Amino acid sequence: MAAADKGLNKQLIADLVNAKVGLEVETHRINHDGQISQFDYPHDLLDQKRHHFIKNDFLQTQSELITPPTLSTQKGLQYLGVYHQALRGALASGELLWPYSMPPHMKADHSDIKIAEVDSDSYVYRQKVAKIRDIQRTSETGVHVNIGLTGDVINTLQSLNPSDSIDNVYLQAAVGFMQYHWLLTYLFGATPYAFKNYFSEKTHEPDHPVRSIRNSNLGYGNGFLSSYQSVAEYVKQIHVAVNKHQIIAEREYYGTVRLKQSDKVSDLLSKGIAYIELRIYDLDPFEPTFVSADAIDLIRLMFAYFISRNSFNLRVADQEIAVAVKKNNQVALESPLAVTRYQTEAITFIARLSKFCQHITLPFNAEQLCLKMIERIENPLVTPSARLVEWAKSDRGDLFNLLLKLAKGYQNDLVNRPVIGFESRTRESQTEILNQLQQGKSILIK
Repeated sequence: MAAADKGLNKQLIADLVNAKVGLEVETHRINHDGQISQFDYPHDLLDQKRHHFIKNDFLQTQSELITPPTLSTQKGLQYLGVYHQALRGALASGELLWPYSMPPHMKADHSDIKIAEVDSDSYVYRQKVAKIRDIQRTSETGVHVNIGLTGDVINTLQSLNPSDSIDNVYLQAAVGFMQYHWLLTYLFGATPYAFKNYFSEKTHEPDHPVRSIRNSNLGYGNGFLSSYQSVAEYVKQIHVAVNKHQIIAEREYYGTVRLKQSDKVSDLLSKGIAYIELRIYDLDPFEPTFVSADAIDLIRLMFAYFISRNSFNLRVADQEIAVAVKKNNQVALESPLAVTRYQTEAITFIARLSKFCQHITLPFNAEQLCLKMIERIENPLVTPSARLVEWAKSDRGDLFNLLLKLAKGYQNDLVNRPVIGFESRTRESQTEILNQLQQGKSILIK
């Protein structure tokens, strides 16, 4: 059902696009030679157990930056930028941040990979995961996009259709992103190669560059996929998977889309979905903060479109998602230099998205964004993965060296430029802002 048919006016569609978006960006600390850093968690940062927006992820060198939810992509990227500056300013001498989702060179015995010691329960859990899943497979990084409805939009949607729960609204978006995972993999995939000692001898490594190793079946995962027919079924199947030892704990559900309320999955049953977490994007090596405005704005448009269309039959969603998972794997393992086999379908979808956002006032040029995405679909050489392959002349070693140059350039730029979001402040004030961030104190960017 089209947005107009549902009575969603232009302002409501704009408000859906301007949803609350938060980012979680993971990256490895490395040394100047491109090896995993052996330094501890940065000493100038608040203890990793208490810092709530600059944290360690699964491994000791996996730094994670977590931005507050914002209604503006520009504002969200400003928070990400200044968090980058705070983290980078606290790194040990010679340390850098690796701008690529697949880990850098690792030792053959993986003794350079250390599990983060945040608390005893998490450490024991992570040891179990590393033992069962292969510790080197836990070393991938990426961008998670958290997106949720504002309170005003929730009230408006409920007044328009009191019989439709907000959980079902979120499920429409979740199913949509699951079904179009392949398109985002094509448009933003950026892991054509893995580097030394990532793949074990028992894994068949691709003999050619691909669009996204991380988003393929060769990336990190445990093979379990929950149901998206309802919140109850989603929760039930995760609990069953834990009881059957398919996954170690609730938190080990690594679905492309996660329904979120709190750390406890069962809270979804009593409190409902608060937002959805999209675990799709590779780090973008061509962006100093590893994610582009276009990547976030496309998520915003798709979120609004899926909710407005309300076109997915949730009763058969799981079967359709199973087909979409295979489709995504095909796209992820295609040559990044070739047109995707789903080019026509991709163009058709983006054209619908462009038509959907016509004549709607937004803080970014949505139709221009759609045209840029169609350009990528028609010319794969402008996709991130193809750009990496072409830049390195299809040489994995050259790509590694180029990524290391980018890491050094981004570090030099971000630690020396004015503090993002506070450029007009005095130098002393900017220094104090970075100190506050390093000590875990929140700031407000106006």
